[in-house]
Amino acid sequence: MTYTECLPYEIEKTARLLQISAKYIFNNKIKCDITHDEFVILDTLINNPGISQSDLSKLVLKGRSHTSKILSSLEKKEYITRTQSTKNGKMIYLMTITKKGLKLYEEVKMYLYDVIVLWEKEFKDTSVLIDELRRVQKLVLESIGDISLE
Repeated sequence: MTYTECLPYEIEKTARLLQISAKYIFNNKIKCDITHDEFVILDTLINNPGISQSDLSKLVLKGRSHTSKILSSLEKKEYITRTQSTKNGKMIYLMTITKKGLKLYEEVKMYLYDVIVLWEKEFKDTSVLIDELRRVQKLVLESIGDISLE
């Protein structure tokens, strides 16, 4: 078996194709001024209220500087606000979704829900597939430890 025929490569290839597909949907199908990366950040903020920028970076698998650029774009578009705070003596930013951001999020989520329904018709029990992918993620993290994306 070659590397390009093994499970890790097939997962990597699938992930890359899904990224390309998501970017295509956001660039060509959804009529709004948000990118896929910005939507992922909004979704993560909504589902993790009070999260720090550093923890956000880890959850979305982006470097801190890349995450900061995305947050700045969302702030400029008035989808979020950032306020300075301190945690354990360190200055941190806390992000809050604005009403405008929540409205946009719900609109995009409804469009994406239709796409997800199509996928779920193909995979009858997506929870099993998701559980298996999370198991792969856990194995990878256990084998390499905590990594920095910078």
